[in-house]
Amino acid sequence: MTDALAKWAAALDTFDSIKHNFRAPGQVEKALNSIALDERVLLFRGSDSDIVERLSPYDQVEGDGQPTTKVIQDLRDEMRLLRSDFAARYTEARSIAFSLVSGAAANQLLEDLHLTEADGFEEAPFETPAGVSDIETFDFSQFVDEDAGTPSFVEYHKKQLQACGVRMGRSGYKVLDLHKTPMYHVEIGNKRYSGGVDGGVVPYAVRAASAAKLLRIGFEHKQSTADKATFRMNHPDVLQAEVAAPRQYSFKEGRGQVVCCLLAAHAMCQLPLDLDLTDGQQHHLLRLRGDLLLVYEGCTPTQAYHEMADFLIRQGPMLTSKHTILEPPAELEEELRRPIKKLKGLVQGYSAV
Repeated sequence: MTDALAKWAAALDTFDSIKHNFRAPGQVEKALNSIALDERVLLFRGSDSDIVERLSPYDQVEGDGQPTTKVIQDLRDEMRLLRSDFAARYTEARSIAFSLVSGAAANQLLEDLHLTEADGFEEAPFETPAGVSDIETFDFSQFVDEDAGTPSFVEYHKKQLQACGVRMGRSGYKVLDLHKTPMYHVEIGNKRYSGGVDGGVVPYAVRAASAAKLLRIGFEHKQSTADKATFRMNHPDVLQAEVAAPRQYSFKEGRGQVVCCLLAAHAMCQLPLDLDLTDGQQHHLLRLRGDLLLVYEGCTPTQAYHEMADFLIRQGPMLTSKHTILEPPAELEEELRRPIKKLKGLVQGYSAV
């Protein structure tokens, strides 16, 4: 095989590795940088006619027992497939993670979807049952980071909801650790977004792979810089970045992420759900009702868990169905049905495969 064809084959091998193994845009960029510029131009910018022209001088050269013309044709066919596959995969890599959605971007999403954000305490207040005991906060300072603390936090959610009257187990619900589970990939307007939740309440029979379709409550965990600083102080043996200004986590910091997540979840689910952004000390509940995004900012654990429990209990068996529901049930209140139907028409899912 000629040197030119050998370079092509090497570039193809590198590209094939990219195609099958990359997991993030940074890895794609690193792999691409290992391909020489001239091969990269051929691979990603050249048209089929360009390829033919560049390789035509070698058409009549014999390879190892195989005419070079056949090798060239095989390379051209493979190149066409690889470029098409890369274009699709690179588009996926360019999707915006929920965690990177800014507050301004969230405002634009709400505007595009004709939704109004409102103070839940003013628009649709709820009451915590009288005489109930206060629920203790979750201590995130015991853990090095959010990932490390999530399994314990998920168990804490289950314990508190169960104490507030939610049936766990058969004919009821369970709480899943979902922080490593791919969930939502949506297209809103001309932009793609992807992400999920850290924990979630689902019907008991539902496994994590299908949680996105039947999520009832999603939990997004945030470890505050105050808890990070406490962990660092209590564990000097563990290498941690210094925290400049320890403080509690605010709703404003995670608003873009949870607004985008809530919209995506309603577009993919068939039933209404609540989303809880929490650092273990405070809970910020979000829910869609009609054309309103209701935000209950700064709930105590006692307020939050009793309200989430009430939401699950009031929906009853309908929300613990073991079966995938194709359409929002007719008996669902109109203010709960409307955002689901609306978002399904404006938010499109796309395959992450």
